[in-house]
Amino acid sequence: MTISWIAFHITDRCQLNCDHCLRDPDQKAVDLPVDLFRRILAQGRATFGTDHAALTGGEPTLHPEFEALIDALVDEGYTWHMISNAERFDRVIESLQKRPERLAALTRVSISLDGADRETHDSIRGPGSWDTVMRAVTLCTAIELPFYLQIAINARNVHQIDAFGLLAAQLGASKVSYGLTFPTGTFLDRNLYLSPDAWRRVARQLARLQDVLAVPIDWSAGFPSDKAFHSCAPWSGDPLHVDVQGRLNLCCNHSGVPTAGDGPPTDVAADLRDTDLVDAWSRMLDIVAETQRWRVRDIAAGKTEGWDAFPCNWCMKAHGKPHWAGDGAEGPSAGRERWRGAWTPGYKASHHDAGVGAPKDDSA
Repeated sequence: MTISWIAFHITDRCQLNCDHCLRDPDQKAVDLPVDLFRRILAQGRATFGTDHAALTGGEPTLHPEFEALIDALVDEGYTWHMISNAERFDRVIESLQKRPERLAALTRVSISLDGADRETHDSIRGPGSWDTVMRAVTLCTAIELPFYLQIAINARNVHQIDAFGLLAAQLGASKVSYGLTFPTGTFLDRNLYLSPDAWRRVARQLARLQDVLAVPIDWSAGFPSDKAFHSCAPWSGDPLHVDVQGRLNLCCNHSGVPTAGDGPPTDVAADLRDTDLVDAWSRMLDIVAETQRWRVRDIAAGKTEGWDAFPCNWCMKAHGKPHWAGDGAEGPSAGRERWRGAWTPGYKASHHDAGVGAPKDDSA
């Protein structure tokens, strides 16, 4: 068995205030320990022949020992890529260039851009973030570092699908990625929701766009599937995902999402601080098999229409997490206090649009 790569959620720190985020700014920041990161890399290479890693967050470059994590990748013979909001990107590149092997092992940067224009993107992610992304794109082009542009589609930017693809091609992106926005478990879901029919139109639009756009595009497994039983990459056991607490869990989409009830989350296989990666992976296969049995039972019961045709949304529901249903989100609300200071309900115009408070700063 070869596992081609491991995705690491290395920190939940971030500078931005995105409406579709699950980060909890009122809690103490959590960072994946470097020694645990290095141990997982070594076990992955020795047992599964793994030689690539993905870093995400939060904003991965805010990990207080980011350079040490990259050195661990280099020392273990890994290539890597990361998903970034592109804040402080010039300083990040300078940091990587201190040891040329760090940058040489970096295969690409996936940059989050949630609109085809400044107004749309900044309304979702915060003022000034559009200009930050454009500076990072310019820097990637200057040093010949491949970059992807990725967008989380929702009701706020769905009208810009074609424009986003054209913009990415014009900017020189190596690929364009379209993802389905999942519920946050907060009132902000009201302004993100798209109906199943709207998502099917999006899927058809992406298929047409794929035929005409010069740059490759892809879209996530979350989109509706014509197959009742749809097997995604995590269900195959490759890649693996390690959450910010050092646990092997089913998928990055589940990481940090609130669960219903007081019991342990059903998508977590083991804590890698005290469990070997091989044993944890074996437990993960049990979780996958059990989830697949749930799906087969639902198919037998005829539950394959509407939102049940969306594989990732069905999986979130099956594991007791917020999910789209009917005319909005269902399932547990975010179980922790998410709001404080700049995140207080009513701070952003989008909060006001969702019927919560009066915005203190319409520019946000």
